[in-house]
Amino acid sequence: HALDPSRCFLRRIYTKAFFAIRRIALLRRAAVHPTYAIIPLMAALPERLQEIVEDFDLLEGQEKLEYLMELAERLPPLPDRLAAARDSMEQVHECMTPVFIHAEKNGGQGIDFYFDVPPESPTVRGYATILQEGLSGSTLDELMSVPAEFYLQMGLQQVLSGQRLTGIGAILGHMKRLATSLN
Repeated sequence: HALDPSRCFLRRIYTKAFFAIRRIALLRRAAVHPTYAIIPLMAALPERLQEIVEDFDLLEGQEKLEYLMELAERLPPLPDRLAAARDSMEQVHECMTPVFIHAEKNGGQGIDFYFDVPPESPTVRGYATILQEGLSGSTLDELMSVPAEFYLQMGLQQVLSGQRLTGIGAILGHMKRLATSLN
């Protein structure tokens, strides 16, 4: 079903405000109680991916799934030039859902990623959005330094089965292989 663009915009504004308020609350708690200090466990993650991971970490239970579904809605369609060649894109065979990935170098040292995931698979589309938004533009070294199980810091294992979570690791593995083949 089609979503009302004004509702989507308002939801994004609400989500950003929610995360900002939660971060301020955590920082205030950390200032008063050092045990609440945020330990930089994700030093190896590119900045944008780390922000996404921290956003998930701030959420609880069902909120994590709701945010994953919001991210699924944000996955952009393939550019026209790639849509015509979708069948020649790399497929992630470890996923039950047909997931196709394309990688290309951007103008600098970074690598951009494009995904094609059917709308009937919102969890996998959410994974693709996390990885696309978090890693597009990263250098090969930054991408290769991302731990295969970085998603455990997001707390998704609290709301998704281990079998469902292997998909995000498989997609990341394919992204790394594609990026390596570009060099």
